[in-house]
Amino acid sequence: MTKSTRRILWVVAAVVAVVFLIVGSTRTSGPRTQQDRIDAISKRLACPTCQGESIYVSRAPAAESVRAEIARQVSSAQRTDDEIIAYIEDRFGSSVLLVPRSDGLDALIWILPVTLGILGVAGLGFLFVRWRRTQETTESSPASRRKVFVVAGLVVVAVGVGWFVANSAGQRLPGQSSSGGIEDSTASLLSQARQLNFSDPQQSIELYTKVLKLSPDNVEALTYRAWLVALVARDATDDVKVVAVATALEGLQRATEIDPQYPDAHCFMGIVKFRFAGDAQGAKEALDLCEASNPPAEVAGFVDSIRAEVAAALGQ
Repeated sequence: MTKSTRRILWVVAAVVAVVFLIVGSTRTSGPRTQQDRIDAISKRLACPTCQGESIYVSRAPAAESVRAEIARQVSSAQRTDDEIIAYIEDRFGSSVLLVPRSDGLDALIWILPVTLGILGVAGLGFLFVRWRRTQETTESSPASRRKVFVVAGLVVVAVGVGWFVANSAGQRLPGQSSSGGIEDSTASLLSQARQLNFSDPQQSIELYTKVLKLSPDNVEALTYRAWLVALVARDATDDVKVVAVATALEGLQRATEIDPQYPDAHCFMGIVKFRFAGDAQGAKEALDLCEASNPPAEVAGFVDSIRAEVAAALGQ
């Protein structure tokens, strides 16, 4: 290998290291639309009453309330994203933060990768100077040249790792891989399932099942899969219907245990108990919990339609 070729290799290694640092330290300037801002902020905050779900994914009442507050503040255009997040943190505590702050101990997540990158570039420079001096004084052996290039390669890799960590660690959400998967996949699957709830319930059930494989405690998926299983089994044989109703009640019960404040699970529990299990008293108790949890309008409509029937069945 000629001296000019070796010099070119050193220059390429240095350029790669610098590019890693520039890309790692450069972040997008931020969402352009109000909805983009709302989504971005929602992904950085955890649902105050859920386990492992962001505001962006959860449909719990607390999450919907926070999402509405985020939308209100974004629409007012009086606060930055960080100021809105700080406001939510003041109300619910630091446990709602999914992305570390850039101060205090949390700042280490941002500082350490940058420091590693700087040290990596400095190491490249040191090795280059040392190699030049060696070339000027004596012709180095093949073994020593290989050693220098191996070390240089390791430095470049270290810089690359520093960039990767800086670009992903601080933005990762619970359950999300370093390449960004589970949270976005869950949200996408839930969105598809919601659109198919009544037009294609079988496909919707399959989508909710996929969500539960990614996030077993997802309350929305547990609730709506159970509800749709019961609905689909209405025209099935008695044996199939018994199994379907038992499966639905089990899923709804688990959803209420994970998030007792999620109204949809209580509402559907009441409907399934009354319509499919013939348990008027159990239905009344579930429907009372449903109404106390302030259900969304579309779910409340289902409840209102059978309230009188439940009361009549109980002789009230």
